Amino acid sequence: MINRFKLSSNARRNNFYLLILLSALTPFSLYSQIEFPNPTGFVNDFANVLSPTVKNAMESLSRELKQKTGAEVVVVTVKSLNGMDYTDYAVRLFEKWRIGEKGKDNGILILNAVDARKIRIEVGYGLEGILPDGLVGEIRDKYLIPSLRQNDHDSGLSLGLAAIASIIAADAKVKLTGNYSALTQNRNQRGRKRGGGIGIFKIMMLFFIISSLLGRGRKGRGRGEEEAVCLVVSY
Repeated sequence: MINRFKLSSNARRNNFYLLILLSALTPFSLYSQIEFPNPTGFVNDFANVLSPTVKNAMESLSRELKQKTGAEVVVVTVKSLNGMDYTDYAVRLFEKWRIGEKGKDNGILILNAVDARKIRIEVGYGLEGILPDGLVGEIRDKYLIPSLRQNDHDSGLSLGLAAIASIIAADAKVKLTGNYSALTQNRNQRGRKRGGGIGIFKIMMLFFIISSLLGRGRKGRGRGEEEAVCLVVSY
């Protein structure tokens, strides 16, 4: 009778520990079951919010940047996160797609969750020196958020991509020569109404100066850790 009681007590204790373990592992097991989409290129408009003209221009820009610098800037729009935490989704998608060159970690993910109205820019360690949190946050606030709030994904995402691409190109001392008029048309039209339009790439050169002022010696952070500037925001 005593031995049976001891066995029962041990069993209950083991079950208790097992429940704790299962509770801790549940988020990971659920996330592991989520099937992330496969990439279709540098610009992956799974939410169908980009016009074909702008999408093609963005794809060409990212491809030229990859050819001339090795850096990979990937844009993704999704309708739903399937109940997954936004930051976890961005980090896991970044790692699953292996954005950036192996050993250099020179990739960037611009993720727009349309239904959740959230935007995040995930920067690989290899580019954090020229694209620190403060500068990325400024790009987001100036070029992405205002247009996204008006549901103008063409302008917001294309201008954000152009800003980031120009900084990487300037740091690598290369010139982006493609015809990206589809990315600058709306911006230039707004500029003319204010008394003069300037090409977006000339404007973006200023970001390189800002980047230098912010410093290149910033320590890298682990993905998923708390950031100095919140790079995921609602709009």
